[in-house]
Amino acid sequence: MMILNLKKGEFIIKLFVIPIICITIITGAVLYNLYYNNNAQITSSKNNKNPFYFHKSEALTASYSIINKRLRSSTIISFGESDKDVRIVNDSTFTVINYVDWINQEGENKRNYYCCTVIFNHNCKAKARNLVFMD
Repeated sequence: MMILNLKKGEFIIKLFVIPIICITIITGAVLYNLYYNNNAQITSSKNNKNPFYFHKSEALTASYSIINKRLRSSTIISFGESDKDVRIVNDSTFTVINYVDWINQEGENKRNYYCCTVIFNHNCKAKARNLVFMD
C-alpha cells in the first residue's frame, strides 16, 4: 500500500508541481527582462540630456565677452549687472537683453542696449547668435 501512495505522490508532483514551478520561473524571467529593458531606456534617455545646467548669470557673463569682441576698437566701461532680462530658452540657450557703457573713438560716453542669443555647447563654451544693438 505504501508503495502505491508513493507512486501516486510522485505522479502528482510530476504532473502539477514541476510544470507550475517551470511556468513561474519563465514568467519571472520574462517580467524581469521587461523591467530591465524599461529601466535601460529611462537611463539612456536621461544620458542624452545635457549634463550641465547653466544659469542666467553665466549667460550674462558670456554675453560680455561676445560684446568685447564686437566693440574691439572701443573702450568698454561697464556692463549691466542684472540678469533679470535674461530669458531661459532651454537648458543651454538663453536670450540676453542688457546694456554696455563704452567710449567711442571721439571720446564720447555711449550706452547701447543689446540683445543676443547665448548658446552653450557640451564643452561649456558659449557662442552668440542674433546679436542686435538697439538704439
